[in-house]
Amino acid sequence: MASIFSPLTKNIGIDLGTSTTQVYVEGRGIVLSEPSVMATDERNSKIIAVGRAAEDLLSRSPETVKLHRPLVHGVIADYSVTRTMLGYILSKCVRSVQRLRIMIGVPSAASNVEKRAVMEAVYQAGAKEAFLIETAAAAALGVNLPVYDPVGNMVIDIGGGTTNVAMLSLGGIVVSKSLHLGSLDFNAAIKDYLRYQYDIVTDDTTIEEMKVTNGSAILPLEDRGYYFMGRGLDDGLQREMAIKSSELYHVIGKPLIKILDLVKDVLRETPPELAADIMEHGIVLTGGGAKLKGLDQLFTQELGVPVMVAPEPELAVAKGTGIAVADRDKLSALVEGAQRIYRRRF
Repeated sequence: MASIFSPLTKNIGIDLGTSTTQVYVEGRGIVLSEPSVMATDERNSKIIAVGRAAEDLLSRSPETVKLHRPLVHGVIADYSVTRTMLGYILSKCVRSVQRLRIMIGVPSAASNVEKRAVMEAVYQAGAKEAFLIETAAAAALGVNLPVYDPVGNMVIDIGGGTTNVAMLSLGGIVVSKSLHLGSLDFNAAIKDYLRYQYDIVTDDTTIEEMKVTNGSAILPLEDRGYYFMGRGLDDGLQREMAIKSSELYHVIGKPLIKILDLVKDVLRETPPELAADIMEHGIVLTGGGAKLKGLDQLFTQELGVPVMVAPEPELAVAKGTGIAVADRDKLSALVEGAQRIYRRRF
């Protein structure tokens, strides 16, 4: 019976991130990359916008419009909104007549309850088959690391709400850890600094641009100022402010220390023979947070191991889930299906 439906079955990989959701469709590559946001009209519970269109409403939405961010730290915080958002996203990416086989990346620290919630949301959104894979493992596949070979492969995936670190070898995970901290925490640290140091607040878009333009993981050679408009907390009036690159370096450094400690924990638990491979081949950085200036240099200095940023690091997990769903039988040690998830009990 499976052979009858196979021409209509479409393999799909989804990176269901805290800040961004990306969809990989077999034969087409990445077809969608949108913010994980949905806007609804509270009067009739009707969906107004999803993704980037909903994010544009953040600063100018009327009282009747409610904005939902259904994912927190890479796991579902609002099940019904996630299910609706997934259904909407899938309807944009594939034809309704196709039978969907979906692979989704989840943090290694996700509990069985959280994994089952993801499974249920995917099935409710229209999937006929659903599978899960750890985010860092998907990232390793997405950047074409030789995970099947008898050598150590290490990847650090810094997403919006979580950082996932994994050591892989012979098609399986040797050590993996995750932390509820990501690039959105860099933004939150900057926002708190502006509030307490300068008594000023500004919008999320400005904070993100500030981080991308002047933010750095290492002390910048040129201490440039970033000029922006903000609202004073004392008088409520708009004013122009400037923040220096050196200030951002110190602010972002605090959450980065926690990520470094996580990576060091994984390296300590890595068997010596695989650690030797890492010393030779290095560590790969993926995720949107990997694009922070100087991050690879900081990690190289602190860990004493070569660290490099993958090409298109923000797309690594989505590409990896697409590879994993196509090669799910070969990657049985990395992939969890419904049978395996629902069999577990507390």
